[in-house]
Amino acid sequence: MNFTQIRCFLSLGRTLNYSKTADEMFMSQPAVSKNIKKLESELGIKLVVFAHHKVSLTENGRFFWNKMTAMEAMFQDTVTSMRNNEASDQVSLNIGFTGIPFERSFLPRVIETVRDKFHYQLNFTFLDPNGDKNIISELTNQQIDLMLFQSDLFSNNKALTYTPLLNGGFSVAVSRQNPLSNRASLSLRDLAGYDIYLWEGNENIPAVKSLKYLLNQDYAELNVKELYDTSILEIYAGANRVLGIVPSFLYNPTSKYVNYVKLDLDYQIHYSAGYLRKKESDPHIQNVIKAIRQAILIEKKSW
Repeated sequence: MNFTQIRCFLSLGRTLNYSKTADEMFMSQPAVSKNIKKLESELGIKLVVFAHHKVSLTENGRFFWNKMTAMEAMFQDTVTSMRNNEASDQVSLNIGFTGIPFERSFLPRVIETVRDKFHYQLNFTFLDPNGDKNIISELTNQQIDLMLFQSDLFSNNKALTYTPLLNGGFSVAVSRQNPLSNRASLSLRDLAGYDIYLWEGNENIPAVKSLKYLLNQDYAELNVKELYDTSILEIYAGANRVLGIVPSFLYNPTSKYVNYVKLDLDYQIHYSAGYLRKKESDPHIQNVIKAIRQAILIEKKSW
């Protein structure tokens, strides 16, 4: 006696119609009939009578059907309870991200790895550095568990720590029509004579502040303006109207109009996972960070 035989019998006892039961069970009518006969043979009891083109249950068949129906209901309740318990026990983590092109490349791999290996539920929150929500506040108020961003945003806050994931610096967004786009790297002196847009998010980012100070003190001859929207910056750079200076993590290799050239400066910026210092030893946080690092190592080979 197996579960398929029981399900065939329960369906037939409800429909009293081999054709309808076959449809419910996604079987042929002969297959349904075969399962019913095997069940009767193993029980040694006649359960179903088919006479004058009508299906009916024997007295024992009705008794067995009632008992099995109650057992099936108990079985379904048990399965539902177990699934609800598993869902309530499942680890759920909230991840903040800014939607840069590289994140859109590696985060799907992170979701897949974390789901298959650790069975965690990851919830993602888009946080625009130029938006109304403050990234630091989202972390300290525990609205998010991890934030993917530049490490210098986290380094000056005692409540936070971070794990570096990728090293970088600054890049210059240059129109592919501009000969500078073919250079391996550019110095700030190479940018003389161009209008320059410097990306600056609303967040207090030390590396960007340091670069602004350097430009004001030592490169006053450069025509630099601040811009908060990287999409607009890329549009203007692509039209060969300006040069843009952005953190190298904003690099977009899929852009048809802009090439990103390394800015030759001794500035190290780490793309990192920031989180509360008190969660530093949390195994769930560390497992997700390991999955992120692994995904980055794989995806950056194609970038």
